[in-house]
Parts: sequence; C-alpha cells; structure tokens
Amino acid sequence: MATATFRGFVCVALPPDIKAFLGRFMADAGPSFHTDFRFVPSENLHITLQFLGDVERAMVPRLLQEIEQSIAHISPFELCLGSASAFPASGRPRVLYIGTGEGSRRLAQLARSVRRALSAMGFKEDKPFKPHITLARRKRGAGSFGALDERNAWQEAFAGREKPGLCWQVSEVLLMESTLYPTGAVYTQLGRVALPGGQ
Repeated sequence: MATATFRGFVCVALPPDIKAFLGRFMADAGPSFHTDFRFVPSENLHITLQFLGDVERAMVPRLLQEIEQSIAHISPFELCLGSASAFPASGRPRVLYIGTGEGSRRLAQLARSVRRALSAMGFKEDKPFKPHITLARRKRGAGSFGALDERNAWQEAFAGREKPGLCWQVSEVLLMESTLYPTGAVYTQLGRVALPGGQ
C-alpha cells in the first residue's frame, strides 16, 4: 500500500547500453575500491537534476505539470560521458562519479529550468547542479588508503577504458520515487515528461 509521502527526485535516465558499459567498468574497477566504497547497481544509474526529499504523493500531478511547463522550450539533445572524478573536489573522496562531456551545457540549461519551477513550489536546491553519474559512495566508518591515491586511481581506471560513441539522446525527464531497504534503494518511476519533439 502506497504511503502518503514518498522520497523523490527528478532525473535524466541512462539508456541500457550506457548502463551496461558503466556496469562493466564498475565490475572491473570495483575490486580496487570495494573495501571503502559501496557501488551503485547499474540499473539504478541516472543523472539527478534535483533531489526533492519527502513529497506529498498528491502533489505528483502538479509536479509533472510544472516540470512540463518548465522544459517546454528545450528540445532533445545529445549527451556524452565525460571523465571520472570524485566529490568533494579535494580531500578525502566521499563519492566516485563519472561526469558528462558534450551536451553538458544543454543539460545544465535543463536542470536550471526544472529547478526554477520546483523552487517556486517550495523545493529548494540543496546544492549547486553538477552534472554527474554517481557510481560509488564511501561506506560509513570506512578507512582510506590516501585521498590522492583514491582519486588518481579512480580517474586513471576510467581514462584507460575504450569509450567509443558513448553518447545518447536526452529526450525526457523522469520523476522518481526512492524506497530505502537494508539491501539498498529501489527506484520507481512515477511519471515522465518528454522534451518537445522527444518520443
């Protein structure tokens, strides 16, 4: 039975081939980081435009309507994978991610439009938008073999991969529910809004 509220976020999805590529990368790179980091299942990979926190379920139709209006001027665009990095920008990494390359400016425009609309509804931005795909988060209480070593090892591992044509068409924005379980988060799509001209 659905609860009256849900933990939500707005995102851009990744196509199956991009998820599969990143899944293979995590499988190869994971053994070097698994002691300190927990990797995200490849089926959960996405690009968050804004995290919403706890949301009244009754607000879903209005949320989708506001998102649709906010992106009415944005057409589908191509987005490509970028390079590997980590958050924070310096010091001990807490999150290992893959950034975006070509298309990042269009993605930032999309995020600004969505965030502006959500802000007017009372959903304030918790942090500036930084286009990225989170692949791993540091485990609580995990040690470290050196922040510089971790960061460099992560960047070098991804830089050494062959990445032919890892681009895709961004044609929609998704409203998602995140349900937390002891085994990890399960995501459920609550709605989608196509960019004008998107399928």
